[in-house]
Amino acid sequence: MNLLLSFLLAVFFPQPSCAGEPSPAGQTRPIAPSLSGNSPLYFYGRVNHWADSKSELSRELALMEAGHIDGYMIEMAGWGEDKWSRRWLRRTARRYRWLLGQCRARGLLLFVSVINDNMGKHKYGDTGPLLEAVEPKVQHLIQIVRTNGPQQVIVQPVAETQTDAGRRMEEYALLTLPGFTLVHNGEGGFPKTVPSGFQYRAVHPAHIDSPVPADAFVVSDHGLIIRELTADRSLDGPADSLRLSIWIDKLRQARVPMIGYYVFQRTQMDTTALRVLGEAIRTPKP
Repeated sequence: MNLLLSFLLAVFFPQPSCAGEPSPAGQTRPIAPSLSGNSPLYFYGRVNHWADSKSELSRELALMEAGHIDGYMIEMAGWGEDKWSRRWLRRTARRYRWLLGQCRARGLLLFVSVINDNMGKHKYGDTGPLLEAVEPKVQHLIQIVRTNGPQQVIVQPVAETQTDAGRRMEEYALLTLPGFTLVHNGEGGFPKTVPSGFQYRAVHPAHIDSPVPADAFVVSDHGLIIRELTADRSLDGPADSLRLSIWIDKLRQARVPMIGYYVFQRTQMDTTALRVLGEAIRTPKP
């Protein structure tokens, strides 16, 4: 563990952590949190840039383990430089397998949003093709998820499902991923129901004070709320600790099962967000 990471652990999570480093072979691994608990689960991630740097990802996972944060969030397709090439698919498969192994060793859940149905529409810096142009490659990503198994994995096959291609990918995931925990996120990111075959729905509120349903996973996947929650009101800045704390408290009061915080374009670890999430976990529930 390098000096910077040691310093961050001491500053943000001063309480002793029983989890420590990933468990060596033959030793008992930490127990992952359960979705059936009474308290919300807390998730964090650099969803579009999770695969950019293994060292940055390692530092994040260590801080999350120390702070008892429940899980990491990714968009599996992300924003790779040579996205959709064979080389990119192979690299994504390797990095996903490594990340999932780390999460399992550290007792973390992994929330996997495979693809966003906004792709190809040039929102938030995306320059990729429309989903319908790469459906076989998205199916390949879903197969990567399948081959690595359902343990400690939550899968949202498509974020903000809105096209026929997105619906086809959801149907493919339902057929391909039996035994996985599946999350639906249609209707512009705010689905009203949980369709057959899915266990949960995720919603993307537009603002800190937007009402949310009590049964839904709540994720900061909206340009407006991200700008409200970042310190510089951008799509890639660090969290504003006060505003993020206020939002988390509102969601705790609403008794939602899961709270997920991220920003679209963040490329570096957000220590402020990790600290606020860790503090929320240590605060008695309302």
